[in-house]
Amino acid sequence: MLVVLTMRRLKGEPSGEPPLDGERMLALLPRQWRKDFREGAGYIAIRIHTDENITSAQIREQVVAILSNPEVTRWRLVSCETLTHHEIERRGNPATLTRHTTQRAQWN
Repeated sequence: MLVVLTMRRLKGEPSGEPPLDGERMLALLPRQWRKDFREGAGYIAIRIHTDENITSAQIREQVVAILSNPEVTRWRLVSCETLTHHEIERRGNPATLTRHTTQRAQWN
């Protein structure tokens, strides 16, 4: 499963260092998940890829629990988007299938 989480800084909270907060969040997530993050003006986006049989609701639950950690309480989860994989046929060789990722989150 491939999921993109977006967190925003709470208004009125002292601003920390988004790169450090992003690294803290990554460290608090399960080790077996492949993950990386991007930070911008007042937000952090974390992309999680897991081979486990886990739902986006379970990932959201875990992230909400992590955001209760005193080190990162100045952030709140605003979205948890699942990026889907689907297979389509290539022209010219119908036996060849190519995996494409439909990406609705503004990751790149």
